[in-house]
Amino acid sequence: MSRLVPLVAIALIWSACGGGDAPPEGSATPDDSPGDAAAIPRVQITQPQDGATVPQGPLQVVFEVEGLVISPAGTMDEGTGHHHLIVDADLLSWTDPIGVEEGRYIHMGQAQTSFTVEGLEPGEHRLIAVVADGVHVPLDPPVADTVHITVTGATHQE
Repeated sequence: MSRLVPLVAIALIWSACGGGDAPPEGSATPDDSPGDAAAIPRVQITQPQDGATVPQGPLQVVFEVEGLVISPAGTMDEGTGHHHLIVDADLLSWTDPIGVEEGRYIHMGQAQTSFTVEGLEPGEHRLIAVVADGVHVPLDPPVADTVHITVTGATHQE
């Protein structure tokens, strides 16, 4: 019985404050307010676009994030992270730090939001963006994006 009293009191206060009333028609609710979508961290590779065909040569990869701040590696503040780019490889673990391997596992620890990939041969390639915390562990839940591109034999025209 003693557990029931606080629950009844909360229910009475809730209804007295209008907690049981429906919101006015046309008003935003927590489920559909524009700010809520930004609260879920997301990363997107905006350049190149998924499915793009690009000429052989230096490839500029650009990242955009929502719902978090890109900070230098080592920053362990809530809501921060930094980019890693994985080229034609798999993320080996979602719970261990991401390693570095030139040309395959690229670390952007200075809060960069773009990176130029060199040396992609003609053919199909996969680029994975992963946002990790200050010690390079992928964020949980994962904040990642993948694009597939095709590099042609033609080179960039300067």
